[in-house]
Amino acid sequence: MVRDAGNILRCSSAAPDTKVVNNYPGRYPTEDWQARYWTVTEGGDLQEGVVAVELPRGCTAACLEVEVGQSGCVHRVRRWGFACYVSLLEEIGFDPAPLLTHDQERFPGGDDQELLQVMIGVTHFDLPGHFIIASQEHPFLLFDPRGTLKGSHTSWYTYLGALAYLASDGRVKASFQQLWRENEGLYQEAVRFLMGALRREEGE
Repeated sequence: MVRDAGNILRCSSAAPDTKVVNNYPGRYPTEDWQARYWTVTEGGDLQEGVVAVELPRGCTAACLEVEVGQSGCVHRVRRWGFACYVSLLEEIGFDPAPLLTHDQERFPGGDDQELLQVMIGVTHFDLPGHFIIASQEHPFLLFDPRGTLKGSHTSWYTYLGALAYLASDGRVKASFQQLWRENEGLYQEAVRFLMGALRREEGE
């Protein structure tokens, strides 16, 4: 189940060796999409991630092809993973009713409260990685089963933004998108400085 999708800087709950993401595996017909993205390790190293994403059947036909930088069906990227637009479920006629548990203890607000949680769970995915980034330099890409780009995101944290957050123990919360666009030389210098700082911390 999706974990607190509103907390944008929480850690992902996905295991490092996760290959397929689906919060309700085997509960509804799916299509195998592919997410390609970049993540920053605790020590500041940059790593590429690739996982299969099981979206509800019908999404391929409902989503248009996009270019890198166009959102398409991707709503947002966060440190923990990414989210597709919940409205996509209405477009494909997805029925969330079979996923309801009617558990009054977990959902004191009744079925309406659980329904919202289910719709988030079907469209929001934790991905393996310590700090997932998405920028023009390191875009998040989502491909349909045919290999067609149907979603992307480039306006989340940059590599420098993730390094600054990690090196400052969460005190610095900035994307540094503008710095990358306006002064890439200074941006790269800051990356080298913060990577050195993180590696020194690991060695202590």
